[in-house]
Amino acid sequence: MRWSTSGLSPARLGDIAWAFENIDRLGRFYCFHCGASQLKPNGDPARRRLSWQAKCLTLPELIKTMSGQGTETPGYDEVKVFEVENADPETALQVAQRVASEGVSPHIDPLEEAREILTRYGAHGVPNSRPYSAPFLWYNILPGRSVAVRKLPLHLLQLRAAGERRAPASMEQVEDQARGVAGRIAGVLGLGECLVARVRSEFIVGLHVGVDARLSVAQGHAIAQRVEEGVREANPKVRSVLARVYPHDESASE
Repeated sequence: MRWSTSGLSPARLGDIAWAFENIDRLGRFYCFHCGASQLKPNGDPARRRLSWQAKCLTLPELIKTMSGQGTETPGYDEVKVFEVENADPETALQVAQRVASEGVSPHIDPLEEAREILTRYGAHGVPNSRPYSAPFLWYNILPGRSVAVRKLPLHLLQLRAAGERRAPASMEQVEDQARGVAGRIAGVLGLGECLVARVRSEFIVGLHVGVDARLSVAQGHAIAQRVEEGVREANPKVRSVLARVYPHDESASE
């Protein structure tokens, strides 16, 4: 959020920029993308738009870009962070590239651009901007705590620490929790091997679930699905769960 008055449209009372982390399918960091658009209220339609986008390879580079002053990249003062599960940076980048290549109609508010990019990335709770008469009002209603851009590294560290306190952090803890959740699911008669892999700060769980041998394939699949959903809901750090069923031998467990 840029709290100072917009140079293009003083009546707008601030401007909004967007930024998101680009990660690959394994959750590995690649870079940051950021950008913003501003529109003049009057004048030649061909010159009513100022738009910029940037690619930053590090967090310090992102902060420098977002807080810098100049005609092309005006400085932004504060930021709110969205914690996104199952992020889709490819779709968000496609929208950003479309905006950069095609431009925007004078009838499309830049706030809607930012909203679409963040929503396509996977952020939830981003409200429609149309009911708000000024960008700072829309920014204020967004969920999360607003912090100065220069304090973004500390804020991200605090968010990560809070997330780690809320959920098991080791593979052994994740396995114990997954077994506990699966064992309480109706229809689960036994548990076999459980494998846990770490991907950055998240986990992938594979679990063998024993069910009644007389059940149909569809019934067994339904139990496995409930196990997968239960394990994911119990721990936001678990990215994906694969539960495989096997016929439980009650005599072997006696």
